[in-house]
Amino acid sequence: MAILGVEETAALALLATERRQSIRINPLHWSKDDTLPDWAGPAYRWLANGHTLNVPVSDIRNHELVTSGKVFIQNAASWLPVLALDPQPGDKILDICAAPGGKTSHIAAVTNNQAEIWANDNSRPRLAKLRANMARLGANVAQYTLYDATQLSRKLAGGQFHKILLDAPCSGEGLMNINRDKDLSTWSVAHIKRLQQLQKRIIMQAWQLLKPGGTLVYSTCTMAPEENEAVVDYLLRSQENATIAPLEFNLPNRVSPIQGWNGKTYNPDIAGAIRLKPSPTIEAFFVCAILKKI
Repeated sequence: MAILGVEETAALALLATERRQSIRINPLHWSKDDTLPDWAGPAYRWLANGHTLNVPVSDIRNHELVTSGKVFIQNAASWLPVLALDPQPGDKILDICAAPGGKTSHIAAVTNNQAEIWANDNSRPRLAKLRANMARLGANVAQYTLYDATQLSRKLAGGQFHKILLDAPCSGEGLMNINRDKDLSTWSVAHIKRLQQLQKRIIMQAWQLLKPGGTLVYSTCTMAPEENEAVVDYLLRSQENATIAPLEFNLPNRVSPIQGWNGKTYNPDIAGAIRLKPSPTIEAFFVCAILKKI
């Protein structure tokens, strides 16, 4: 209610939104003779390879196009961090919290496997799943690392990456449905505050690893300002060479970023970030691109 400035009934309706997943065609495996079945809906105008899904995910999970890696099931909101990162062939790119690899594989697809991708995760089982997904999707990863993200600058040489994606661990409010009790079983304001401290530590690690002139994209699938605008504001206040790159994506569920929360006012340039409210096809999300001035 407070974030969107709406009444309780409107907020509850948004939190009860049933979401449909989408699919992304993987050009690393797709051929000119391949065609999409009728379970694929129209393409998104902001991502030609992205399509709505007309059926439940369970209906297509074992379809040949999915199992062969020609199509990847993913919520449309998850494409935005990679589009904001704008990866280019020849870039050295770090995906800090990479598993299970949807965004990592998207980076590989966008650059036609011509970027040097480093994929990190702090969980061995999740990293194994990431490797398996990359093999299925034909995505080349130069280096897999199994590091605690809060220690990355000690593990890796600083200032070496052109672009860094930090899809941060978060409270996942964008995935929740108010009508499913299990979705809220671990939610609390205290949990959000603990995650905020973790996110601040990781974003500072990412900043140390970014080359001058490089781009850091910070994203979450939650709505809490403490985990979104507040974390970006923390970086901007502590690093004079950090500046926001406004994102111009025109999405139907885009709303204005929060300019202040709990008595704290944020840097006005955060208005250039993307904040999404829940919708049937694009889940609630936050994406911000931050440039490291030379």
